[in-house]
Amino acid sequence: MNNDEFKQLSAAARRANLLDYFQNSGYTVEKKGAEYYIKEFSGLCVNPDRNLWFHHYSGKGGSSSIDCLVQVLGRDFKQAVFELTGKDITTVRSKEHTGEYKPQYTAPPKPDHSTPEKRELQMPEQSKNMRQLFAYMCQSRKIPASIIEELVHAGLLYQSERMVTATTATGESKTYRNANAVFVHKDAAGKVVGGEIQGLNSFKRYKGIATGTGESAFIFHPVPAKDGKIHRAYIFESAIDLMSFYKFCDKKKMSGAVLVSMAGLKPTIPLKLQAEGVEIFSCVDNDDAGRRFEKENGFVRPKGVIEQLDKQGFKDWNELLVFKSSNLDAHLERQQPEPELLERTNQNERPNLALSRRMR
Repeated sequence: MNNDEFKQLSAAARRANLLDYFQNSGYTVEKKGAEYYIKEFSGLCVNPDRNLWFHHYSGKGGSSSIDCLVQVLGRDFKQAVFELTGKDITTVRSKEHTGEYKPQYTAPPKPDHSTPEKRELQMPEQSKNMRQLFAYMCQSRKIPASIIEELVHAGLLYQSERMVTATTATGESKTYRNANAVFVHKDAAGKVVGGEIQGLNSFKRYKGIATGTGESAFIFHPVPAKDGKIHRAYIFESAIDLMSFYKFCDKKKMSGAVLVSMAGLKPTIPLKLQAEGVEIFSCVDNDDAGRRFEKENGFVRPKGVIEQLDKQGFKDWNELLVFKSSNLDAHLERQQPEPELLERTNQNERPNLALSRRMR
């Protein structure tokens, strides 16, 4: 096989339909919204419309089918090409891939339904104080201290801190403090099951999740309903946007509502809530990725969100909050009767959150 043939076969393998591969190879595939999850590899999902894959536990993903087999399934390059195309690479004339090779069929692993996968959760160590947390959130993000305190007292937010040693450009070793905000994931019983991490450096943004975090989310329940049930959920791409949105809300109208940060565009938790009868409202970013996410999963974008973000040209809720906090004069000039932030189409249904007049 010459180099041109090798390149063509490699390109075909990279573009190979991943969903077809998993279904035809005997893997267990479960559809959730627009994505398909592979049960034998917990956290691995495929979007067949764009042939994208993402592994929630490792944070890896992309559009190359070869990468999926190599990075998640543990295949080597030549085996991955064979399984995706059905063609052997016996003699490869390439500087990067040389030698003889006989591909072997690799059967999918059998899932052990009796012992689900256990991954050790490692939450970041809590700092002795929260000065940097309050300084960053209040000054850089314009989030009121009262909201931060509410989450802290609920056991949903804390500051982590660790000492980091780095080498400077001059070769000098320097130790400094690295602080992050940790948004705690809890299950229905109140047990800590994960965490969303947000850096507290205004000049270098960092986002991540705590080691061992599975398919969970940061969920804030300001006012439980009298029946103790969740009736509606408002979903966001980050906890910062969730807090910013909460600044505009009238708490008196939040009974039975939860605010959910997905730490990205991950539909797992919203779809689970939806299956339990919870009404889902999308408050994700005003961009192409957000629109695709809503369309693929059938999530409604409320009229109030469209009025406040989309029509006014704001990308997300924190951008809106920072603008209104830093440009009060401009805000007052633009001031007009504001629609309910989470207005519903049926006025006879239960009321939703309204814009708080605390901004005025």
